[in-house]
Amino acid sequence: MAHIGNEMPPSEEMPPSVPAGDGKQHASKTSPLNEDFEKLVHETLDKWHIQGVAVAVIDGDETWAEGYGIAALPDVPVRPSTLFYTGSTTKSFTAAAASLLVDDDEKYPNIKWTTPMSQLIRDDFVLPDEYATARVTLEDALSNRTGLSGHEMTLGRPGTIRDYVRTLRHFKMSKEIRTTWQYCNGLFVAVGHMIEVATGEWLGDFLRKRIWEPLDMKSTFWSLEDAQKYAASSDNDAIVAIPYSWDEATSQTKEIPYFDGVLGGAGAVISSVLDYAKYIRSMMRQSGPLSKAGYEAMLQPRSFCPQMLPQLKKQMMYSLGWMLTTYHKEDVMLHPGGLEGMTATMIYFPERDWGVLVFCNADGPGRETLAWHLIDEMLNVPQSERMDLFDVTQKKLAKRKEHNSMAQQRLYPSVPSPPRPLSLPLADYAGVYIHPAYPDFVISVTSNEELRVDVTGSFPIRVYLTHVTAEFFLAEIFFFRHAQIGDAVVKAEFQLDAEGKVARFGAAVDSDYMPDTLIWFGRSPQ
Repeated sequence: MAHIGNEMPPSEEMPPSVPAGDGKQHASKTSPLNEDFEKLVHETLDKWHIQGVAVAVIDGDETWAEGYGIAALPDVPVRPSTLFYTGSTTKSFTAAAASLLVDDDEKYPNIKWTTPMSQLIRDDFVLPDEYATARVTLEDALSNRTGLSGHEMTLGRPGTIRDYVRTLRHFKMSKEIRTTWQYCNGLFVAVGHMIEVATGEWLGDFLRKRIWEPLDMKSTFWSLEDAQKYAASSDNDAIVAIPYSWDEATSQTKEIPYFDGVLGGAGAVISSVLDYAKYIRSMMRQSGPLSKAGYEAMLQPRSFCPQMLPQLKKQMMYSLGWMLTTYHKEDVMLHPGGLEGMTATMIYFPERDWGVLVFCNADGPGRETLAWHLIDEMLNVPQSERMDLFDVTQKKLAKRKEHNSMAQQRLYPSVPSPPRPLSLPLADYAGVYIHPAYPDFVISVTSNEELRVDVTGSFPIRVYLTHVTAEFFLAEIFFFRHAQIGDAVVKAEFQLDAEGKVARFGAAVDSDYMPDTLIWFGRSPQ
């Protein structure tokens, strides 16, 4: 176990509203990462099919950290120094970097939270709606209130960060600007790109010089290559954890590739719980490297968002890369993160000067079980009021399975009997279908005489099409490599041209925010 005491004393500039500790005097503190917690960890790893997990608890001046399980099969253990992709927890760093530009009136007098993004990267930042293009500001982009929905598949499209930002003009907008919170990674990628354009620096270098080095975060990186070089050096015991996926069909854990798509300001960070503990302490104590105004901006609620976890009953709000809510009448700041095979959680309670970090090399919310157990222990939450997240998740999966099974009745309530046949032989629908923002869709005929869609690029997404009537289909989407239950079942359709040939394919692939809107892919000439 790593125990770090007094690594950062309380700042003299710390505002009264964020005290160091819980206001009580402690002769000594005992690590919450005890034998009972270790038993819970191993039960959780087994139940959720997680190979390894790293945990850190920040309590006043103390930091306790431990690794459990396997970072790389067959026997490389997780240590507190193990490096993980931290997914969307990156967003808070992107916002923090932006705050440094907002503060600097001498170098960047034109960059304010209310500055339209199109004024900062005029040629690159274009949205489908002219009104929104002219008015979406820096703070709008960082608080998910632009009117753009998720379009998650677009992150797998090959290309540079700038290439990706320039595809935003081909996204569909689902809401009016500043009316609805909608999680959109693309806007954080755009803000990261803006920072690079404004500073003339790679964002990884800017973060290192302005945030990570001042916090002594020596094992935090913006690229897999840099993280692996660091892990290969002989003066540390770090390793970059291998991502794994659980194959329900074979009951086996399988190694999967590191994500290789567009991440940028939305999810590029690779780090350890030890380094993140330094960042969380700086947030709790507002002790730098951000200015007082920068910290206040990071914590100011800007939009209402849905609850992310069943434990959280009160209204959740979104700031600049952070979620804010209350838990048992305590203010709490948090943000989860995840890529396929890597997930992370960061949570802190500012009034208590207490935080927790959990990183692991598996999909799913299993890590939250550990984080919220430690929180419940810290707050002395009665057992009767604690959430069994595994049970909740299993019920949610069963509900999704039932929901998927009723898709035809829900999506196509009126179908002729018998259904109308396809206009063309099945093989005529196979081909490559393209979109200016999404990866290519490759549609083929399976051995079972059905149509399957394989999404090119970095996501292992597959889609199975079930014929309903005429050119109308159900599309069951699997976002994860070994998933047995589709993440969604949506409408899909082929359209023929005047010559009677297949011209395009549409599916409601952005089902979270636009379940009734088809995204259309034109058939590539053969």
